Amino acid sequence: MKSPIRLEMEDKVAVLTIDRNERRNSLDNDAIDAFLAALNKVRRSQVVALVITADGDRSFCAGSDLKALNGYNEEEVTHHTHLFQLLTETIDELPCATIAAIEGACLGGGLEIALACDSRIADRGARFGFPEITVGVLPTGGGTIRAPRAIGLARAREMMLFGEPVDAKEAQTIGLISKVVTGNVREEARARAELLASQTHREAVMLLKAMLVSGAGAPPRLGATLAYLGDVALSRSPYFLNADQSK
Repeated sequence: MKSPIRLEMEDKVAVLTIDRNERRNSLDNDAIDAFLAALNKVRRSQVVALVITADGDRSFCAGSDLKALNGYNEEEVTHHTHLFQLLTETIDELPCATIAAIEGACLGGGLEIALACDSRIADRGARFGFPEITVGVLPTGGGTIRAPRAIGLARAREMMLFGEPVDAKEAQTIGLISKVVTGNVREEARARAELLASQTHREAVMLLKAMLVSGAGAPPRLGATLAYLGDVALSRSPYFLNADQSK
């Protein structure tokens, strides 16, 4: 049986691919377990930038596998919600930069995965939305927190309460994604990952991510102190001392 998740790591760059095209790259509990295991490998590596993408061009991720959920008992369904929250939190807190390379439908939990990434690049044909309300459930993978931060509370409320999708052009306009790509979105995302990996090192990204994620909402003085301590540590590291100042 093939794994629902493929992970390729080459030096400082990794590519994680959701490989469930036959299920529109939706995720059941086994797929999320495999996803988390792959992310833990990245966490323990020296990867500076991770690209998260999916097999095929129909769907980046359709969120939860509703067919699988229909066959779960109550405990398994509850565990699924826990796993999905853990998944997006793990992506959010990874000590490396993360780039979502999006083709096709990016809906529900799939959009929550993308929102947990540091950057979102999409093909012109991509669609984005939170359709959960239309089947009587809620976005539980962090979308109610991360979407308002990305696009504002009013726009997030409209998207979630009415369940209406937006195309890539509108998604870029409202700040849901950062770039719309005409060519190969995966190649574009990998090129961006490789560029970052050539310009910096893991420790700098790790400290910056920690300040941005864990320090969000902290009092200004505390945030400034954390930034100061992190900068002092990095300025005394061999990476900084050996850096080419001519760049």
